[in-house]
Amino acid sequence: MEFTIRQATEKDFSLIQALNAALFAEDEHHDPALDTHWPVSMAGVEYYMKSLMDPEKHVLIAEDDQKKPLGYVVASSVNKWRYRSVLTGELENMYVIPAARKQGVGRALIAAIKKWMKSQGVERMYVSAYTKNTNAISFYQSNGFKAWETGMEAIL
Repeated sequence: MEFTIRQATEKDFSLIQALNAALFAEDEHHDPALDTHWPVSMAGVEYYMKSLMDPEKHVLIAEDDQKKPLGYVVASSVNKWRYRSVLTGELENMYVIPAARKQGVGRALIAAIKKWMKSQGVERMYVSAYTKNTNAISFYQSNGFKAWETGMEAIL
């Protein structure tokens, strides 16, 4: 499959919002508390508009040769883990449409984000995935990610 990766602009807002809504729809069965309307909520709109304008974030889109979107990724070079001795960025969210999976699109998006992170002085990159999302976990492991911490949640 032929595709290109480019930096997203504010004009891509609706496209990213739609891809993120597809991600939420897929993740809904992993998290019954997931608000699937978040991508179109005020908070979701603010998050993506800020992400597209924030110099400490990088938003990329993968497209086929017809300019059809295949996926996107949002990453941040901001260190959330101030207690760690290395600058750790975060791959905040990523989605590749089902028809483009296992064709190098996701791998290329991650490679481009890693390159950007390094240019920002980031030494490590963090990503989270739902425990039951074994496909995502395997994908991230195949791209060099290793388990670092385990997040847990209790229903009160």
